[in-house]
Amino acid sequence: MFWVCRGSSNFISPRYLVESLGRFQLRHVGSSKFISPRYPVESLGRFQLRHAASNSNSICTGTNIGDITIWEVGTRERLVSRNFNVWDVKACSIALQASLANDYTASVNRVMWSPDGALFGVAYSKHIIDAHVGKVSDLGFSHTNRQLCIITCGEDKNIKVWDAVTGNKLYTFEGHEAPVYSVCPHHKENIQFIFSVDINGKIRAWLYDNMGSRVVWDAPGQSCTTMAYSADGTRLFSCGTSEEGESYLTEWNDSEGAIKHVYNGLWKRSVGVVQFDTMKNRFLATGDEFQIKFWDMGDVNILTTTAAAGGLPASPCIRFNKEGILLAVSTRENGIKILANADGLQLLRSIENCAVDNSKEYKT
Repeated sequence: MFWVCRGSSNFISPRYLVESLGRFQLRHVGSSKFISPRYPVESLGRFQLRHAASNSNSICTGTNIGDITIWEVGTRERLVSRNFNVWDVKACSIALQASLANDYTASVNRVMWSPDGALFGVAYSKHIIDAHVGKVSDLGFSHTNRQLCIITCGEDKNIKVWDAVTGNKLYTFEGHEAPVYSVCPHHKENIQFIFSVDINGKIRAWLYDNMGSRVVWDAPGQSCTTMAYSADGTRLFSCGTSEEGESYLTEWNDSEGAIKHVYNGLWKRSVGVVQFDTMKNRFLATGDEFQIKFWDMGDVNILTTTAAAGGLPASPCIRFNKEGILLAVSTRENGIKILANADGLQLLRSIENCAVDNSKEYKT
């Protein structure tokens, strides 16, 4: 099942912890509170700049019981929160109806904002008619022929492309021999394509033409792997974890399917699949070994690590904002910590000061 939603303007006040990541040196500058979604955070959507006049950032979170919440990081406000709810159970497949009868919850596998921040998609662990048979593992957005599309993958070994406005299915890509774990849509010049990775580490590339996969590569360790490009779209990276718990962070030559670099320093006994993210065109970060690890893209050795003042799970969810100045990290106590570099701290303080001024104005 996947869901596309627009935001709301309902406001509830949470609290959060702000720390500094200036030049990757951590120091505590905020309160001892943090955003708390109540249940373990399964996915963090990349921050989106919303309400540009107020210069504020928001983040979308998904939990293991299907709750979706959008938080305004700077003003410490919860914009909107939705529980998992099937609007018309009778319209669902028989398999889903039976599954819901036994357990009316669904874990969030992925949340993702559209490129302009107007929509976000949610991939759930349960399916509905015309989505996937079994869980939806991942999703992404792309502009295909000037049309905003959603790409999904799932337990049924398929990748599907949907019109984000009408919900109509445009393409179905078949060829994986195992459930598909992740997708990475991208374009180079006028060529639009999708990378997909199954749970056995087979990487395939697809064009939007129903002619089958163009390439088949092997991810290191035959691992569950996610892929992402640098901000300028020129460098391709992947991060994955094998069944034995060995994790791999790599850079690829996306024209030849060859591994250019394997980055050192990931745990050999990772718990769960290690998540990673890219910061602009310079840094990589992973949530691994109860901490956050950073690399310069040009150096295979670890640049620095931080435990973010403690309280992180073995493999925390992490996500940079688009500008690369804020980093959200899930905590062991079902919360979210926000790390910021110097520019991020300036942004958060300006938003807080603006909120205080508006509050005084309202009271007078």
